[in-house]
Amino acid sequence: MKKITVIFVLYHAERQVAQLLEAVRAQKHPIATNQADWLDVLFIDDCSPDNTVQNLTKCLAKIGNPSHYKVEVNSTNLGLSKNLNKAFGMVTTPYALTCHCDCFFGREDYVAKMAELLDKNPKAGAITGQQTIPEGEAARELPFAEKLNLITNLMDIFPPETDRDLISIGFAEGRCDAFRIEALKAVGFYDTKLRLAGEDQILAARLREKGFEVCQAPKLNYRISVSSSQDSIWKLVQHQRLFGRAHPYILLKSESTKAGIFGDQAGDNRQGRTVLRIAQLVSVLVYLEALVGIARGEFFSKLLLVIFWTLLLKTPLFWRHIRAVKPTAKELGLIYLVQPLLDISYATGFCHGLLLYARGADAESIS
Repeated sequence: MKKITVIFVLYHAERQVAQLLEAVRAQKHPIATNQADWLDVLFIDDCSPDNTVQNLTKCLAKIGNPSHYKVEVNSTNLGLSKNLNKAFGMVTTPYALTCHCDCFFGREDYVAKMAELLDKNPKAGAITGQQTIPEGEAARELPFAEKLNLITNLMDIFPPETDRDLISIGFAEGRCDAFRIEALKAVGFYDTKLRLAGEDQILAARLREKGFEVCQAPKLNYRISVSSSQDSIWKLVQHQRLFGRAHPYILLKSESTKAGIFGDQAGDNRQGRTVLRIAQLVSVLVYLEALVGIARGEFFSKLLLVIFWTLLLKTPLFWRHIRAVKPTAKELGLIYLVQPLLDISYATGFCHGLLLYARGADAESIS
Protein backbone atom coordinates (compact mmCIF):
# COMPACT_ATOMS: atom_id res chain seq x y z
CA MET A 1 0.00 0.00 0.00
CA LYS A 2 1.60 3.27 -1.17
CA LYS A 3 1.15 6.35 0.98
CA ILE A 4 -0.06 9.74 -0.17
CA THR A 5 0.52 13.20 1.30
CA VAL A 6 -2.24 15.80 1.38
CA ILE A 7 -0.76 19.28 1.02
CA PHE A 8 -2.93 22.13 2.28
CA VAL A 9 -1.74 25.41 0.76
CA LEU A 10 -2.68 28.13 3.24
CA TYR A 11 -2.88 31.88 2.90
CA HIS A 12 -5.40 34.09 4.67
CA ALA A 13 -7.10 30.90 5.82
CA GLU A 14 -7.88 31.59 9.47
CA ARG A 15 -11.59 30.94 8.83
CA GLN A 16 -11.00 27.68 6.94
CA VAL A 17 -8.31 25.78 8.87
CA ALA A 18 -10.72 24.14 11.31
CA GLN A 19 -12.88 22.84 8.46
CA LEU A 20 -9.85 21.67 6.49
CA LEU A 21 -8.52 19.79 9.48
CA GLU A 22 -11.89 18.20 10.13
CA ALA A 23 -12.19 17.22 6.46
CA VAL A 24 -8.81 15.48 6.29
CA ARG A 25 -9.35 13.71 9.63
CA ALA A 26 -12.55 12.25 8.19
CA GLN A 27 -10.72 10.68 5.23
CA LYS A 28 -10.81 6.88 5.32
CA HIS A 29 -9.09 4.02 3.53
CA PRO A 30 -11.00 0.89 2.47
CA ILE A 31 -8.42 -1.39 4.13
CA ALA A 32 -6.19 0.57 6.53
CA THR A 33 -7.93 1.54 9.76
CA ASN A 34 -5.03 3.64 11.07
CA GLN A 35 -4.82 6.84 9.00
CA ALA A 36 -1.10 7.26 9.65
CA ASP A 37 -0.43 3.99 7.80
CA TRP A 38 -1.55 5.42 4.45
CA LEU A 39 -1.72 9.20 4.78
CA ASP A 40 0.58 12.09 5.65
CA VAL A 41 -0.67 15.68 5.93
CA LEU A 42 1.34 18.84 5.35
CA PHE A 43 -0.05 22.29 6.11
CA ILE A 44 2.17 24.91 4.45
CA ASP A 45 1.40 28.54 5.24
CA ASP A 46 2.72 31.18 2.86
CA CYS A 47 3.40 33.87 5.45
CA SER A 48 -0.25 34.69 6.15
CA PRO A 49 -0.69 38.11 7.78
CA ASP A 50 -3.80 36.97 9.69
CA ASN A 51 -4.25 34.30 12.40
CA THR A 52 -4.04 31.28 10.11
CA VAL A 53 -1.08 29.68 11.88
CA GLN A 54 -2.36 30.45 15.38
CA ASN A 55 -5.78 28.95 14.64
CA LEU A 56 -4.21 25.89 13.02
CA THR A 57 -1.92 25.36 16.03
CA LYS A 58 -4.89 25.49 18.41
CA CYS A 59 -6.93 23.08 16.28
CA LEU A 60 -4.07 20.58 16.07
CA ALA A 61 -3.50 20.78 19.81
CA LYS A 62 -7.14 19.90 20.44
CA ILE A 63 -6.72 16.60 18.56
CA GLY A 64 -3.41 15.73 20.19
CA ASN A 65 -1.02 16.92 17.43
CA PRO A 66 -1.00 13.71 15.35
CA SER A 67 2.53 12.75 14.33
CA HIS A 68 1.57 12.35 10.64
CA TYR A 69 0.32 15.96 10.51
CA LYS A 70 3.08 18.50 9.85
CA VAL A 71 3.07 22.31 9.69
CA GLU A 72 5.49 24.43 7.67
CA VAL A 73 5.42 28.24 7.92
CA ASN A 74 7.22 30.36 5.34
CA SER A 75 9.09 33.38 6.68
CA THR A 76 8.35 35.29 3.45
CA ASN A 77 5.55 35.02 0.91
CA LEU A 78 6.64 32.77 -1.95
CA GLY A 79 3.53 32.81 -4.11
CA LEU A 80 1.54 29.74 -5.12
CA SER A 81 3.96 28.03 -7.50
CA LYS A 82 7.07 28.37 -5.30
CA ASN A 83 5.08 27.41 -2.23
CA LEU A 84 3.84 24.24 -3.91
CA ASN A 85 7.32 23.40 -5.15
CA LYS A 86 8.66 23.74 -1.61
CA ALA A 87 5.89 21.44 -0.36
CA PHE A 88 6.56 18.84 -3.05
CA GLY A 89 10.23 18.89 -2.07
CA MET A 90 9.25 18.01 1.51
CA VAL A 91 7.03 15.08 0.52
CA THR A 92 8.42 11.61 1.23
CA THR A 93 5.50 9.62 -0.21
CA PRO A 94 5.18 8.60 -3.90
CA TYR A 95 1.95 10.57 -4.33
CA ALA A 96 0.73 13.97 -3.19
CA LEU A 97 -2.63 15.71 -3.30
CA THR A 98 -2.76 19.50 -3.25
CA CYS A 99 -5.75 21.18 -1.66
CA HIS A 100 -6.35 24.91 -1.58
CA CYS A 101 -7.95 26.47 1.47
CA ASP A 102 -11.26 26.96 -0.35
CA CYS A 103 -11.60 23.28 -1.38
CA PHE A 104 -13.31 20.45 0.49
CA PHE A 105 -13.48 16.73 -0.28
CA GLY A 106 -16.80 15.49 -1.61
CA ARG A 107 -16.50 12.02 -0.06
CA GLU A 108 -14.64 10.37 2.80
CA ASP A 109 -12.55 8.16 0.51
CA TYR A 110 -11.56 10.96 -1.90
CA VAL A 111 -7.84 10.86 -1.06
CA ALA A 112 -7.64 7.06 -0.92
CA LYS A 113 -9.35 6.75 -4.32
CA MET A 114 -6.93 9.26 -5.85
CA ALA A 115 -4.00 7.20 -4.57
CA GLU A 116 -5.62 4.07 -5.97
CA LEU A 117 -6.06 5.66 -9.41
CA LEU A 118 -2.42 6.76 -9.50
CA ASP A 119 -1.40 3.25 -8.47
CA LYS A 120 -3.47 1.62 -11.22
CA ASN A 121 -2.46 4.11 -13.91
CA PRO A 122 1.35 4.48 -13.90
CA LYS A 123 1.27 6.93 -16.84
CA ALA A 124 -0.98 9.36 -14.97
CA GLY A 125 1.15 12.30 -13.82
CA ALA A 126 -1.75 14.36 -12.47
CA ILE A 127 -5.40 13.62 -11.74
CA THR A 128 -8.00 16.26 -11.03
CA GLY A 129 -11.35 15.60 -9.42
CA GLN A 130 -14.75 16.94 -10.41
CA GLN A 131 -15.77 20.29 -8.96
CA THR A 132 -19.38 20.48 -7.80
CA ILE A 133 -21.79 23.11 -6.50
CA PRO A 134 -25.00 22.75 -4.49
CA GLU A 135 -27.81 21.48 -6.68
CA GLY A 136 -31.27 22.93 -7.30
CA GLU A 137 -32.54 25.73 -5.10
CA ALA A 138 -29.54 25.38 -2.76
CA ALA A 139 -27.43 27.04 -5.45
CA ARG A 140 -29.35 30.28 -4.86
CA GLU A 141 -27.79 30.54 -1.37
CA LEU A 142 -24.26 30.87 -2.72
CA PRO A 143 -22.54 34.24 -2.07
CA PHE A 144 -22.75 36.63 -5.01
CA ALA A 145 -18.97 36.72 -5.52
CA GLU A 146 -18.97 32.94 -5.83
CA LYS A 147 -21.79 33.04 -8.39
CA LEU A 148 -19.94 35.71 -10.35
CA ASN A 149 -16.76 33.62 -10.34
CA LEU A 150 -18.54 30.40 -11.33
CA ILE A 151 -20.33 32.02 -14.27
CA THR A 152 -17.86 34.54 -15.65
CA ASN A 153 -14.86 32.18 -15.44
CA LEU A 154 -16.84 29.17 -16.70
CA MET A 155 -15.75 27.04 -13.76
CA ASP A 156 -15.56 23.32 -14.44
CA ILE A 157 -18.74 22.27 -12.59
CA PHE A 158 -20.28 19.93 -15.16
CA PRO A 159 -19.15 16.28 -15.09
CA PRO A 160 -18.42 14.72 -18.49
CA GLU A 161 -20.89 12.17 -19.82
CA THR A 162 -18.86 9.02 -19.26
CA ASP A 163 -18.80 5.91 -17.09
CA ARG A 164 -15.01 5.77 -17.10
CA ASP A 165 -13.07 6.26 -13.88
CA LEU A 166 -10.40 8.31 -15.66
CA ILE A 167 -10.42 10.50 -18.76
CA SER A 168 -7.92 12.81 -20.43
CA ILE A 169 -8.22 16.53 -19.68
CA GLY A 170 -6.45 19.71 -20.74
CA PHE A 171 -4.83 20.54 -17.41
CA ALA A 172 -5.22 19.90 -13.69
CA GLU A 173 -5.80 23.15 -11.83
CA GLY A 174 -4.25 21.94 -8.58
CA ARG A 175 -7.22 22.82 -6.40
CA CYS A 176 -7.91 19.30 -5.14
CA ASP A 177 -5.66 17.25 -7.43
CA ALA A 178 -3.35 14.27 -7.02
CA PHE A 179 0.17 14.12 -8.45
CA ARG A 180 2.83 11.48 -8.97
CA ILE A 181 5.97 12.86 -7.33
CA GLU A 182 8.16 10.98 -9.81
CA ALA A 183 6.44 12.83 -12.67
CA LEU A 184 6.78 16.20 -10.96
CA LYS A 185 10.50 15.65 -10.43
CA ALA A 186 10.87 14.69 -14.10
CA VAL A 187 9.52 18.08 -15.21
CA GLY A 188 11.11 20.23 -12.50
CA PHE A 189 7.86 20.90 -10.65
CA TYR A 190 5.91 24.12 -11.31
CA ASP A 191 7.31 26.89 -13.49
CA THR A 192 7.97 29.70 -11.02
CA LYS A 193 7.91 32.26 -13.81
CA LEU A 194 4.18 32.20 -13.09
CA ARG A 195 3.73 32.91 -9.42
CA LEU A 196 -0.04 33.13 -8.95
CA ALA A 197 -1.87 32.12 -12.14
CA GLY A 198 -1.41 29.79 -15.11
CA GLU A 199 1.28 27.58 -13.58
CA ASP A 200 -1.01 24.54 -13.92
CA GLN A 201 -1.15 24.79 -17.72
CA ILE A 202 2.63 24.90 -18.11
CA LEU A 203 2.95 21.91 -15.78
CA ALA A 204 0.42 19.91 -17.81
CA ALA A 205 2.33 20.62 -21.02
CA ARG A 206 5.62 19.51 -19.50
CA LEU A 207 4.07 16.33 -18.12
CA ARG A 208 2.82 15.38 -21.59
CA GLU A 209 6.21 16.12 -23.11
CA LYS A 210 7.73 13.60 -20.67
CA GLY A 211 5.17 10.94 -21.58
CA PHE A 212 2.82 11.35 -18.63
CA GLU A 213 -0.94 11.85 -18.88
CA VAL A 214 -3.09 14.56 -17.32
CA CYS A 215 -6.44 13.11 -16.29
CA GLN A 216 -9.72 13.75 -14.56
CA ALA A 217 -11.63 11.41 -12.25
CA PRO A 218 -15.26 12.38 -12.97
CA LYS A 219 -16.63 10.31 -10.06
CA LEU A 220 -14.49 11.98 -7.41
CA ASN A 221 -16.27 15.15 -6.38
CA TYR A 222 -14.93 18.08 -4.42
CA ARG A 223 -16.51 21.36 -3.40
CA ILE A 224 -14.89 24.73 -3.93
CA SER A 225 -16.08 27.84 -2.13
CA VAL A 226 -15.14 31.47 -2.65
CA SER A 227 -11.65 32.19 -1.29
CA SER A 228 -10.56 35.30 0.57
CA SER A 229 -8.63 36.40 -2.54
CA GLN A 230 -11.77 36.35 -4.71
CA ASP A 231 -14.65 37.18 -2.36
CA SER A 232 -15.59 40.55 -3.86
CA ILE A 233 -16.27 42.05 -7.27
CA TRP A 234 -13.10 44.14 -7.11
CA LYS A 235 -10.90 41.16 -6.21
CA LEU A 236 -12.36 39.17 -9.10
CA VAL A 237 -11.70 42.09 -11.45
CA GLN A 238 -8.08 42.17 -10.27
CA HIS A 239 -7.77 38.41 -10.73
CA GLN A 240 -8.77 38.80 -14.38
CA ARG A 241 -5.67 40.93 -14.85
CA LEU A 242 -3.55 38.11 -13.41
CA PHE A 243 -5.08 35.65 -15.87
CA GLY A 244 -4.43 38.02 -18.74
CA ARG A 245 -0.84 38.67 -17.74
CA ALA A 246 -0.06 34.94 -17.53
CA HIS A 247 -1.70 33.82 -20.78
CA PRO A 248 0.85 35.16 -23.31
CA TYR A 249 3.60 33.27 -21.49
CA ILE A 250 1.45 30.12 -21.40
CA LEU A 251 0.66 30.27 -25.12
CA LEU A 252 4.10 31.27 -26.36
CA LYS A 253 6.36 29.33 -24.00
CA SER A 254 5.56 25.88 -25.41
CA GLU A 255 3.56 24.38 -28.26
CA SER A 256 2.38 21.67 -25.87
CA THR A 257 0.33 24.14 -23.82
CA LYS A 258 -2.08 24.59 -26.70
CA ALA A 259 -3.26 20.99 -26.30
CA GLY A 260 -4.60 21.96 -22.90
CA ILE A 261 -6.91 24.67 -24.23
CA PHE A 262 -7.80 23.62 -27.80
CA GLY A 263 -9.14 20.39 -29.27
CA ASP A 264 -10.71 17.22 -27.87
CA GLN A 265 -8.01 16.65 -25.27
CA ALA A 266 -8.78 19.96 -23.62
CA GLY A 267 -12.44 19.10 -23.03
CA ASP A 268 -15.54 21.19 -23.70
CA ASN A 269 -15.28 23.48 -20.69
CA ARG A 270 -11.63 24.42 -21.18
CA GLN A 271 -12.32 25.08 -24.87
CA GLY A 272 -15.21 27.27 -23.77
CA ARG A 273 -12.84 29.26 -21.57
CA THR A 274 -10.54 29.82 -24.54
CA VAL A 275 -13.45 31.21 -26.54
CA LEU A 276 -14.34 33.41 -23.56
CA ARG A 277 -10.82 34.88 -23.36
CA ILE A 278 -10.83 35.66 -27.07
CA ALA A 279 -14.26 37.25 -26.67
CA GLN A 280 -12.94 39.42 -23.85
CA LEU A 281 -10.15 40.78 -26.04
CA VAL A 282 -12.56 41.47 -28.90
CA SER A 283 -15.02 43.12 -26.50
CA VAL A 284 -12.47 45.72 -25.47
CA LEU A 285 -12.21 46.85 -29.09
CA VAL A 286 -15.98 47.34 -29.09
CA TYR A 287 -15.77 49.35 -25.87
CA LEU A 288 -13.04 51.58 -27.31
CA GLU A 289 -15.10 52.23 -30.42
CA ALA A 290 -18.08 53.05 -28.21
CA LEU A 291 -16.03 55.50 -26.16
CA VAL A 292 -14.97 57.29 -29.33
CA GLY A 293 -18.64 57.52 -30.35
CA ILE A 294 -19.67 58.79 -26.92
CA ALA A 295 -16.99 61.49 -27.15
CA ARG A 296 -18.68 62.57 -30.39
CA GLY A 297 -22.06 62.84 -28.68
CA GLU A 298 -23.46 59.43 -29.69
CA PHE A 299 -24.14 58.39 -26.11
CA PHE A 300 -27.35 56.36 -26.31
CA SER A 301 -26.57 54.57 -29.56
CA LYS A 302 -23.11 53.51 -28.31
CA LEU A 303 -24.45 52.51 -24.90
CA LEU A 304 -27.00 50.28 -26.61
CA LEU A 305 -24.21 48.83 -28.75
CA VAL A 306 -22.23 47.85 -25.64
CA ILE A 307 -25.29 46.31 -23.95
CA PHE A 308 -26.32 44.41 -27.08
CA TRP A 309 -22.78 43.21 -27.76
CA THR A 310 -22.30 41.98 -24.18
CA LEU A 311 -25.62 40.13 -24.11
CA LEU A 312 -25.15 38.64 -27.57
CA LEU A 313 -21.58 37.51 -26.98
CA LYS A 314 -21.67 36.36 -23.37
CA THR A 315 -25.10 34.76 -23.00
CA PRO A 316 -24.37 31.65 -25.14
CA LEU A 317 -21.12 31.14 -23.22
CA PHE A 318 -22.67 31.68 -19.80
CA TRP A 319 -26.09 30.12 -20.27
CA ARG A 320 -25.35 26.62 -18.96
CA HIS A 321 -23.63 28.04 -15.88
CA ILE A 322 -26.43 30.56 -15.31
CA ARG A 323 -28.97 27.74 -15.26
CA ALA A 324 -26.89 25.77 -12.75
CA VAL A 325 -25.92 28.65 -10.47
CA LYS A 326 -29.39 30.25 -10.49
CA PRO A 327 -28.62 33.94 -9.87
CA THR A 328 -31.56 36.19 -9.06
CA ALA A 329 -32.65 38.73 -11.67
CA LYS A 330 -30.81 41.45 -9.73
CA GLU A 331 -27.66 39.33 -9.48
CA LEU A 332 -27.79 38.46 -13.16
CA GLY A 333 -28.11 42.13 -14.06
CA LEU A 334 -25.07 42.92 -11.93
CA ILE A 335 -23.12 40.02 -13.49
CA TYR A 336 -23.66 41.54 -16.95
CA LEU A 337 -23.03 45.05 -15.66
CA VAL A 338 -19.49 44.19 -14.50
CA GLN A 339 -18.54 42.42 -17.75
CA PRO A 340 -16.81 45.50 -19.25
CA LEU A 341 -14.68 45.81 -16.10
CA LEU A 342 -13.69 42.14 -16.28
CA ASP A 343 -12.97 42.35 -20.00
CA ILE A 344 -10.87 45.50 -19.71
CA SER A 345 -8.94 44.08 -16.76
CA TYR A 346 -8.19 40.85 -18.66
CA ALA A 347 -7.17 42.70 -21.83
CA THR A 348 -4.95 45.09 -19.87
CA GLY A 349 -3.23 42.15 -18.23
CA PHE A 350 -2.88 40.34 -21.56
CA CYS A 351 -1.18 43.31 -23.22
CA HIS A 352 1.09 43.73 -20.22
CA GLY A 353 1.92 40.01 -20.38
CA LEU A 354 2.85 40.28 -24.04
CA LEU A 355 5.18 43.15 -23.26
CA LEU A 356 6.77 41.31 -20.35
CA TYR A 357 7.26 38.17 -22.43
CA ALA A 358 8.87 40.17 -25.24
CA ARG A 359 11.24 41.75 -22.73
CA GLY A 360 12.07 38.40 -21.10
CA ALA A 361 10.76 39.64 -17.76
CA ASP A 362 11.62 37.87 -14.55
CA ALA A 363 9.22 35.78 -12.52
CA GLU A 364 8.09 38.52 -10.19
CA SER A 365 7.17 40.79 -13.11
CA ILE A 366 4.96 38.25 -14.87
CA SER A 367 3.27 37.00 -11.72
